[in-house]
Formats: sequence, C-alpha cells, structure tokens
Amino acid sequence: MQLTVDNSFINQIQDLRDKIYRIAKRLLISTEEAEDATQDVIVKLWQMGESKRSDFKSMEAYSVTMTKNYCLDRLKSKQAQNVALEDSNFENATDFLQNKIELRDELKWVEQLIDQLPEKERILIQLREIEQYEFEEIASILNLPEGTVRVYLSRIRKKLRKQFLEIQNYGN
Repeated sequence: MQLTVDNSFINQIQDLRDKIYRIAKRLLISTEEAEDATQDVIVKLWQMGESKRSDFKSMEAYSVTMTKNYCLDRLKSKQAQNVALEDSNFENATDFLQNKIELRDELKWVEQLIDQLPEKERILIQLREIEQYEFEEIASILNLPEGTVRVYLSRIRKKLRKQFLEIQNYGN
C-alpha cells in the first residue's frame, strides 16, 4: 500500500495546528490531553480525504467545530485528567518584580475564573477573546444567531469582571 501526501492539506493543517491546540488546551486544561486531542483531530481530518474536505466552505471553521466537539466528548467521557494550569505562556513587559508578580497573580485569577465557567461560556470566551474570531464566525461554529453570541459574550464579560473585582476587593 502506497501512502500519498496531500501537500495542500499539510499546508492548511500547519496553519491550523496551533489554533486547534489552543482550543483543546482551553477546554481540556491538561497539556497532554490537548496535544492528544490536536493529533486525533488532525488524523481524523486527514482520513476524511481531499474530496470530503473540499466540500467544506471553511476548513478552519470545520476544524474548530471538530476540535470543540472532540474535546467536549472527552470531557463527558471522564477521560480528561485536569492538571494544574501553568502561567508560563504569559510574559510581562515591565521590569519591576512587584508588577510582574501582581500581573501573574491576576492572570491566574482570570484563568481560574474562565475555567470555572460552564462549557458553553468557556468556548465563547476562548473563540472571541483568545482566538479573536469575529461574531459571525462564532455564530457559525456554535450554530447560534450572531446577536445571541454578542449578548452571551457581554453577559460573560460582566460576570467575569464582577467576580474579578470581588477577588481584588476582598477584605475591604
């Protein structure tokens, strides 16, 4: 059996791999689980064949939807093992140690607050605030009206802001 290489698929996947990983990481939390999910999604996309992949309007939107569904299935099947988050992906431009510590702590709190959100809300925040998707793209991925996406995101931001301010003002 001879293996044929589809260069256009390889180029598309190279562009999408990081995005697939970030979404998987946000949903599964564990780095190892996210890496496994990324690999499994890419394999599934490759096994589909060029003829099926060419039917999709947007390979990116399809792969994000596939990643989201795959991760949610993993979470539902209780196979995901949550590992403590690391803040090693965040760097601060300031040279002052105190500011670095404060920023790191604030990022940890925001990460924890996001991770405590229900799955649907976590996905919305990930797609909009981290992946920088447009409202129209998010609506397409999640099969929601665009207006609903805007309202949900506004409510989620207000909720996160309120919780974060409560944490900052604790004891006052």
